[in-house]
Amino acid sequence: MKVTTTARHYELTPALKDYAESKVYHLKKYFDQIVNAHITFTLEKYRHTVEITVHVNGRDFKSKDVSEDMYASVDGAVEKLERQILKHKGKRQKRKNQAKITDVEVVLVENVDDVEGETTESVEEFVTARSDEFPQLTPEEAIREMKGNGIDFKIFLNATTKKVNILFRREDGKYGLIEA
Repeated sequence: MKVTTTARHYELTPALKDYAESKVYHLKKYFDQIVNAHITFTLEKYRHTVEITVHVNGRDFKSKDVSEDMYASVDGAVEKLERQILKHKGKRQKRKNQAKITDVEVVLVENVDDVEGETTESVEEFVTARSDEFPQLTPEEAIREMKGNGIDFKIFLNATTKKVNILFRREDGKYGLIEA
C-alpha cells in the first residue's frame, strides 16, 4: 500500500507523519485489498482537520475528523474508515454467501389410500443434498441424460456457470432451464 501525505497551513512533524501512516497501515488487517491512501492535514485557527482517502480496488473510502489536537483527529478519521471498510467487507461477504447455494431440500409426499378411498396416512421424507453432490454437466449433456433415462427433470451443477440448475421437460415437449 502506498501512503502519501499533504499538509496545509501546517508544518508536518515526522512523528505525526509516522503516527498517521502506522494507523493507516493497520487498516490492512481489516481489508487486504487497499491500493493506496492519501492523508491531508489542515490547520485553521484552533481546528486541526485530518482527511484520509483510501482507494480499494475500484472504490474510494473517505473520512474527515476535526478536533483541537492533530493526533485525536487522526484517530477519529481512522476509526471512521475502519467502520466503512468493515461494513463494505460485510456486504461483500453477504453477497458472496447469498450467491453460493449450500443445501437443497427436496420434499417427497406420498398419500396412502385405504379401502374406502380416504387418505389415512401421509408420509414425508426429507432428503438434504449439498450443491457439490450434484453431477457437473452442461445443459446439453443433461438433456441427453434425460432422453436416455426417460425422466422429466434433472438437477445438476452447470459446468460453465458453476451454479445449480434444474432442467425440466415442458408439456409441449421442449425443455426449460432454471438457474439458481
